[in-house]
Amino acid sequence: MNSGALERFANSKFMTKLQEFSVKLSTSPAFSTLSNGMGATMGLVMIGAVVQIICAIGGFFGWKAGDTVYDSIYLVYNMTMGILAFFLAFSLAYNYAKKLKVNPLQSGFTSMVCFLLLCAPVQTVALADGTTKQVLDFAGLGSSSIFVAIIVGMFSVRITKFAVDHNWMLRLPDSVPEGVLNGFNSIIPAGINIILWYGLSLLIESFTGTTLANLIIYVLSIPINYLVSPVGMVIVLLLAQLFWFFGIHGTTVIYSVLMIPMLEVYASNAELAAAGLPLQFSFIFLMGANGIMGGAGNTLPVCIMGYKSKSEQIRAVSRASLVPGFFGINEPMVFGFPIMYNPILLIPFVLCPIVVMGLMGIAYYFGLMAYPSVLVMACMPLIFQNYITTLDWRNCVFAILMFPVCWIIWYPFFKLYEKQCIANEKAAAEADAE
Repeated sequence: MNSGALERFANSKFMTKLQEFSVKLSTSPAFSTLSNGMGATMGLVMIGAVVQIICAIGGFFGWKAGDTVYDSIYLVYNMTMGILAFFLAFSLAYNYAKKLKVNPLQSGFTSMVCFLLLCAPVQTVALADGTTKQVLDFAGLGSSSIFVAIIVGMFSVRITKFAVDHNWMLRLPDSVPEGVLNGFNSIIPAGINIILWYGLSLLIESFTGTTLANLIIYVLSIPINYLVSPVGMVIVLLLAQLFWFFGIHGTTVIYSVLMIPMLEVYASNAELAAAGLPLQFSFIFLMGANGIMGGAGNTLPVCIMGYKSKSEQIRAVSRASLVPGFFGINEPMVFGFPIMYNPILLIPFVLCPIVVMGLMGIAYYFGLMAYPSVLVMACMPLIFQNYITTLDWRNCVFAILMFPVCWIIWYPFFKLYEKQCIANEKAAAEADAE
């Protein structure tokens, strides 16, 4: 595709509509709430990851589940990642309520109560002295119920907003303090939410034998299961790269969709690792192929190629991009090189992560790599990140071996683009001299 054809495609009605849709999506209250709400829990995810690493290292010194020290430290994980959906129910409702201009704290608390009613049923436990005690079952408050947290968190705020807009609130004199007034004003919206969510849950359970929470998880898992498949992963990766190519942050868009199943599978593997059981494979691990060598498109080899390029443009961008590239940050490459709207570099930008994804799938299949169990949502140095998510040196070796693979894929296209840049710079210099 030549530059003229590319420009016509970029300005086509389809691309214009796509960009307009992406802008509307990113600025919509619901979509931004998902992003902000999930982001607000990342601190807890990172704390949980640190605890996992400490306990895994402790295993080399004989720590194991059931020991006092191990269980005491791992309790922090159970109180963070172990009940992550519970915190997410509050975070989503709080952020969404702020955007809809209703009381965020009350909306957050209402969402948490409704979520507990759906996902933490009361159980009767027999005690040693022969008496019984009612306790909440916290097993359903973790990553497996994130879908439920999203539905409850978002829709409970909408219900509250409806009640507020129709003035379904208790009337109190203006002399009543604001704190007391807000508390009374939340009674009816909170009551409506509790009645609707808990009542619907009881009704569904009585007719189907399953809970509303399980029903939500089942229905929403159907499209996700199609997405988290070999074909689905390739399609997701292609979309991410094309978004980048047309100036849209593809990683943010794609990971907003994949974050939920990713949290679920990592949490599941964390539990298996703590119990000393074999970990499970998920095709979502293959997304690690895009960024294993310097951000989306695996562009670190290109930075190194261009470090001493004869093209001033390529040399300047490569030197500015090298250090960020070691931490998986390649916006300087995408927007400065540029890879965006560059038909020559589009091919390796898409091809490289797909090839690495195929090799990664083969490595997982033959047991040459360990399955991840520690979710690290931060920019870590390359190779080190592959180790810290698995605590297995084989994953580091795989990452190192991917460097020459990425180099070979990028090299011919880089040289072709470099030749163009040198010619353009020479022509510009001659024009200035005249």
